[in-house]
This record gives sequence, C-alpha cells and structure tokens, in this order.
Amino acid sequence: MVRIQQSLYWASTLVRLTSAFLVNPPGAAIPGATSRCSKWVQDAYLLSCDKITNAFGMTKDQFKEWNPSVGDTGADCQMIQGLYYCVEVDFHPLTLTSTSTTTTGTSTSTSTTEEPQHSPTQAGMAPDCDDFYLVSHGDTCAAVESKYHISAADFLRWNPAIGAGKSSCRCNCTGLWLGYYVCIHVPGAATTIQSPAITTTTTPSEGITTPQPTQPGMVNNCDRFVFIKPGDNCGAVASAAGISLTDFILWNPNAGSTCSGLWANSYACVHLIPSLTLATRYGDGCAGAVQSTEEFPPSGAGHCVNTDCKVTSLDISAKGTCPDGEVRISYWEQANCQGKWFGYGYASRGQCRTLWSGGWGFKSLYIACEPKDRDCVSQETCTIDPLPNSHIC
Repeated sequence: MVRIQQSLYWASTLVRLTSAFLVNPPGAAIPGATSRCSKWVQDAYLLSCDKITNAFGMTKDQFKEWNPSVGDTGADCQMIQGLYYCVEVDFHPLTLTSTSTTTTGTSTSTSTTEEPQHSPTQAGMAPDCDDFYLVSHGDTCAAVESKYHISAADFLRWNPAIGAGKSSCRCNCTGLWLGYYVCIHVPGAATTIQSPAITTTTTPSEGITTPQPTQPGMVNNCDRFVFIKPGDNCGAVASAAGISLTDFILWNPNAGSTCSGLWANSYACVHLIPSLTLATRYGDGCAGAVQSTEEFPPSGAGHCVNTDCKVTSLDISAKGTCPDGEVRISYWEQANCQGKWFGYGYASRGQCRTLWSGGWGFKSLYIACEPKDRDCVSQETCTIDPLPNSHIC
C-alpha cells in the first residue's frame, strides 16, 4: 500500500530526464536525484534503502543527499519500485576552496582555486585512469574488485600504493585509504569473469556443514555452496550452478538486483535443502532398477510422477526437511495425474515404500510433503473413486 501511495504521490511529477545527469539512467530517475550522478540502481522486489547503502558502500546521509525524495513521504527511507536511484557520484569532487586577498591602496583582488576532481588520490595511480571509486568505510580490495569485476592484479597495477609499497602482492590491502579515490578502469581494460568452483559439504550425522565466510544475508537452509572469486558475477555463477539468476539473488539477497553487493572470497548459496528426494524403482523392496530420481522444494510443494507401469516402490532418502509421516503419495489412473483418483498413502523419509497394487493399478503418482490432517479425505471434502476390478497396466 505504501508503494502504491508513493506511486500516486509522484504520478504528476515523474519525468524521464534525458540529459540532466552526468550519466543518464536506463529508465525513469527518482525526482530530485543529483545531476552529478553517474551510477544508478533500479528499485526491485528484494531491495531496500539499507541493502542499497550496504551494497554500494555509502552512508544513509549520502543516499538521501543524492536522492532527496526518499524522505519526502515522511518515512525514514521509502522507495518506489521501478524507478532508478543514484548510488555513485564519480565526478563529485572533494573540494577545498582557498581564497587569497591582495589589497593595494583601494583595490582588492580575490582568487579562488579548487582541488581537481577525484581528489585526493594515492601516489602512483595509473595516469590514464578513466573511472574512479571513492573508498568508503568497510571497503576492502576484494570487495572493490568484486563490485567492479576487475582482477586483483589489475587493481594493484592501477593502484600500486594499496600494496603498501610492494609491487608483487596486495599485502592484505593495507594501503587502501579511507576517503581517497582509487582507479577501477583504464582504457582498453576488460572485466574478469572466472569459472566458479561449486562446493558441497555435508556431515551425515550432523547435517549440513556450512563453509565460511558466507555472503551477508545468505539463507540458512542451504546445502550447496560456491566460492566467489574476484571478478565473478551473479549471472555467471548462477549459470554455472544450473540455477536461475532470480533464485541466486533470492538465496543471497545482499548481492542485490545489480549484483553490486556480491562479496568476493566468500561462499554463496546455490541450492536449498529439499523437503525430500526419492528414487522410483521397478521391483519390490527398492531392489529394482531406478526409473527416475525426484526432488521436491523446501516449501513441500509436490509434482506429478509418471510411472509408465514400471514403478513398484519408492526409495525415499533420509535427507530433507519433510516431517515423519508426511510424504503424501496420491494414486492416479492415467499419466500426468489425470483420470480417476484412487486416494492417498503416506510414508516417511528414510523409508522404502512398496506401492499400492504392486504398481499395476495406476499410471502416475502425485507426491508432496503435506500433513495427513490437511488432505481432503481427512477433511471430508472429497470422494475417492472406486478401485478398479482389474489391472490398469
């Protein structure tokens, strides 16, 4: 409701500016954004003022200074979904103005000088640098490298002072100075994307062992991790792990919709602990050949499993979060869970479950994690079809 009201609040004033900023946003900017802005982020489902300020290394006061409208509704910091917000002012100088006055007789002359843009900088910075970053509280070399997708070698070469005088190593980034500009790009430089290494660590008797350190804000029900190297980006990591970018951001929310908050040299989540996993088998006692392997999401949502008259038992893994006795098995006459419905059966994780009719009375199963007291039979809101007099298969 707040966002709807905000959208109405700005409806009469929202104008897309095409030449009012140092770098124009891809879409509509929040009204009142600073004209010095050179980097933008679009408000999306997972973002908030706090997440943006954390991801881009700015203070709340800076964010409000560059986007003054975030406080115009009376709330502490409210954004409007779909609009672009300023998150960096590359060419906003740290200006020191000195005035000298010379008086001769009755004439007075005054001269004013300003520090150059992107000042102060550290000694030895690349003279041909064409993009800069102002070091903020909490920044590390790895975080800056990850944020701008540059390699550690390039960052050191363009900013040799960060290595505390060493030319061959970063030396724990001891020379990265707060409040100074560093170089993050030179003409012709390419960003670096390295292939991520996926790590799965489990301890059977104790559950999942989570490697450290992890991405800030990462979900706590993860069972598969990837180590983020400097230069990795969200899209490449998600693709290599076989997951969608949406899921990756959902499970590692501090990365942000633009991936600006992805931390290098730490682990990200690329898979959640399922509610249950199982194998369908052709043979009683789970001794036959595996026909398919099925995995169900943490929510417990189910899906249809076609048996093709070749499944007589379910080999249900002990791994998962589905409570005992809540593996619901629903029997259907035809494939794709169509036709007549012959009711439910229930099982538990870690169990071999022999199926009704030895697999001959149905052609598909609908399997989910649900408590028995919620099914329609227990609630007396449905009727099971009569069982067949002969085999369907």
